[in-house]
Amino acid sequence: MSVSIPIGLRVILIMASVFVLAYVIYSSVKEKMEVRYAILWITWAAVVLLFAIFPDIAMHISNALGIISVTNFVFLLMTALLFMFNYYLFLRTSKMKRDIRDLNYELSILRKEMDDWKQDHEEEKSSH
Repeated sequence: MSVSIPIGLRVILIMASVFVLAYVIYSSVKEKMEVRYAILWITWAAVVLLFAIFPDIAMHISNALGIISVTNFVFLLMTALLFMFNYYLFLRTSKMKRDIRDLNYELSILRKEMDDWKQDHEEEKSSH
């Protein structure tokens, strides 16, 4: 049993996948993305390209998992991956918000200390 994709659609899928992979690599380098994120997105694009070139891989995996339709497997896989990416980014965003809040507190304390020091320094100057 094999997945039958019309040749025109298969060519479009492969070209789109190659474009996405090239764009992800280019933008990862251009934007100086952290390596772990770049690897994540490049791996994602490579998997999509792999499924476009060899759709039977998706069929074998879906059969092994007991999923009847290859399309359902692909939708399930992509939805799961997007959910994981979204959750991971939510965690990172939450941590960054905490870090920003902590930095604001530290900055406020430093400003207060600096203002106190300036005031003390000006009082010393005026008393001499």
